Amino acid sequence: MSDYDDVPPEDPYEVTVLKLDAHTLIEQHVVGAAMRFPRAATDLQREVTGSDFRDLRLGRIFDGVIAAALGDEPVDYLTVWQKLAGWDVRGINVTDLSAWSDAAVSPSLGAAHAATVRRESMRRSLASIGATLRETTEDPSVAAARISEQLREIRDATRSSGKSVRWLREVLNVPEEDDAYDWVIPDLLERQDRLMLSAGEGVGKSTWLRQVAVLGAAGIHPFSFHQIEPVNALVVDAENSERQWRRAVRGLADTAATRGRRDPRDHMAVHCVPVMDITRPNDLGQVHRWIDEVKPDLLLLGPLYRVTKGSLNDDDDVAPVLAALDSIRERNVAMLIEVHAGHARSTSGERELRPRGSSALLGWPEFGLGIRRDKVAEGRRPTFSLVRWRGDRDRREWPTRMTRGEHQIFPWEPTAF
Repeated sequence: MSDYDDVPPEDPYEVTVLKLDAHTLIEQHVVGAAMRFPRAATDLQREVTGSDFRDLRLGRIFDGVIAAALGDEPVDYLTVWQKLAGWDVRGINVTDLSAWSDAAVSPSLGAAHAATVRRESMRRSLASIGATLRETTEDPSVAAARISEQLREIRDATRSSGKSVRWLREVLNVPEEDDAYDWVIPDLLERQDRLMLSAGEGVGKSTWLRQVAVLGAAGIHPFSFHQIEPVNALVVDAENSERQWRRAVRGLADTAATRGRRDPRDHMAVHCVPVMDITRPNDLGQVHRWIDEVKPDLLLLGPLYRVTKGSLNDDDDVAPVLAALDSIRERNVAMLIEVHAGHARSTSGERELRPRGSSALLGWPEFGLGIRRDKVAEGRRPTFSLVRWRGDRDRREWPTRMTRGEHQIFPWEPTAF
């Protein structure tokens, strides 16, 4: 009799509980994004399929959610829960599904995590091929041919059932009025615009950004000073305290309330926070919760190095930062981001205004502007030029030269556009 005769056969239906590691959390996040943002089903399907998931149960849920979303069926964690038995998914309950859905903050982060799931799937496939190759006894030329075909299949695996080509006719087949500008501040900032502003220390970039936000909330154009439709603004400041904000903005808010269409103090939320990292789900989720509460048209964030983990020198550092910022942009806000200029100098000896960091960061915004004090002043007050450290993606009416001083109506006033 064998020593193993008394051991019961392995139950093929036993639920395997995977260790809750980082990759499992990422797979759960992708499923949560699919449930919470069914309109993004095509984008998610373009990145990954259920067969890419290490946890096959999550893969079956993902495929089921995508099929339902593309079929215009209602999708949320409750409808998914009701379908788990039909998808032969065990060991996952409605509380799990609800938590995964709540943790998903944006379609773009879901797509980024989906790409990670796909990459890990490819790595597992490559490791399997490598293990098979080490153990094979077949002729090396035959093995090489077989492995070459398998590698091609991995490389060319189709992740989307949609068309791979968008012809110009399809792109243009949209009513022209659908492309009208959706202004937050007329001729200056449109919804989903991204502006990064840099300057040397003490020049006044924080004051410049505050002026845009406070005057916009009051219904005043921040540079031409005519009345506009007021906006809601949200500030997330990781450098200045509330006391510093009170000292800097009290007078500006009083003046704006008098000259504008409404009092900005009731339409501008200010959160002064310690150093945070928007690549962490908790910190990014907090920003999204503030957006849920304020429903801003305009978001002022920064300085960038104090709302990230610090290093932005290479693409690996920058990629999660841009994914987090894109998730905020998708909330249909215009974004003003304060960045610090590098210390390098040009051939003329002037300080470069491009922010420190990877070229991926420099290429991200629609507008990259810097404030530089002019060497020759016009009159008694010093003047400052607004210079571009990257080309504009669209036409805007930014001032080109400004003055600032104690006796002006507003801190920054343009002298030329």
